[in-house]
Amino acid sequence: MNPAELEVFQTALSFIPEEMGVALRRTSYSPNIKERMDASCALFDAEGRMVAQAEHIPVHLGSMPLAVEAVLRDFPGTLREDDQIILNDPYRGGTHLPDVTLIRPVFFRDGLLGFAVNRAHHADIGGRTPGSMPADATRLDEEGLVLEPQKLLDRGRERAVVLDRFREETLNPAERLGDLRAQVAANQLGARRLAEVAARMGVTRLRGSIDELLDYAERRVRAAISSLPRGTWAAEDVLEGASPEEPEFIRIRAEIAVGGSGIAVDFSGTDRQVRGNLNAPFAVTLSATYYVVRCLTDPAAPRNAGAYRPVQVVAEEGSLVRPRPPAAVAAGNVETSQRIVDVLFLAMAEP
Repeated sequence: MNPAELEVFQTALSFIPEEMGVALRRTSYSPNIKERMDASCALFDAEGRMVAQAEHIPVHLGSMPLAVEAVLRDFPGTLREDDQIILNDPYRGGTHLPDVTLIRPVFFRDGLLGFAVNRAHHADIGGRTPGSMPADATRLDEEGLVLEPQKLLDRGRERAVVLDRFREETLNPAERLGDLRAQVAANQLGARRLAEVAARMGVTRLRGSIDELLDYAERRVRAAISSLPRGTWAAEDVLEGASPEEPEFIRIRAEIAVGGSGIAVDFSGTDRQVRGNLNAPFAVTLSATYYVVRCLTDPAAPRNAGAYRPVQVVAEEGSLVRPRPPAAVAAGNVETSQRIVDVLFLAMAEP
């Protein structure tokens, strides 16, 4: 593709998740999605690489790839047309339990073309308190309904066993099911639009063009990194412990190494996971890191997996930024994620 063709192709792909987002907001039931717009949409190829994302919620979008990876592992070769996979497990690519992800495989001429994906914050997902973010939770299952990757729709038919859990365990189940079905519809729209692109271009050319687009995003980000000062910088900050059983101050430390055309972020030295819910799943830590790198390099680069290739993230298992299950995580998604961003910006302020 020449540069003009690549830009037209990139725009065509990026408008699909944008349109998905509009459809999701217009058809959802809850103010949380319709008015607060706490939802995000993206497209992935058959290999699970993000190829386009809308300008929605950063913590959703940077973590979605791990959710798609989990689905590819759990359903090897068994996905069918009109299936929709549901999950919210923070240890399988989710963020916190209210963020429910739906993943729809997209088929074209009997071959897997990719995935339409959206994630939306449900106003309640069960648990000990309304809103599903109990401040004193110490285990994930106290925060609400935990959904490992499973089929919500099996060849287009809703699975009652999943819907019944929403009816039994959440407040206002009519609103919850309305939002779920809005998510289903948004993914159906995205799948249809991606298939239309394949019909116009042909599958072989589409796949080759996706490779070019991801490589282009990588080149742009690496070029921007190359303009940054070389070196290694570190910073740390703290969160206040939320209970007498936690340290008064919980440390987050990050070391950023900029060299060649890549960035390595190492969270070694961050405190261990805590008893409360300030733990940030690794998917959230990745999202926060990718957000900072995008802000500091080339914010206009195509929003896809290629832009993440120059970034390496290391976090010790069992730490605050990569906890082990069944640790509670509700505040990790909304509080700790922001402090991670603060620490990374602070480290990069030194150069």
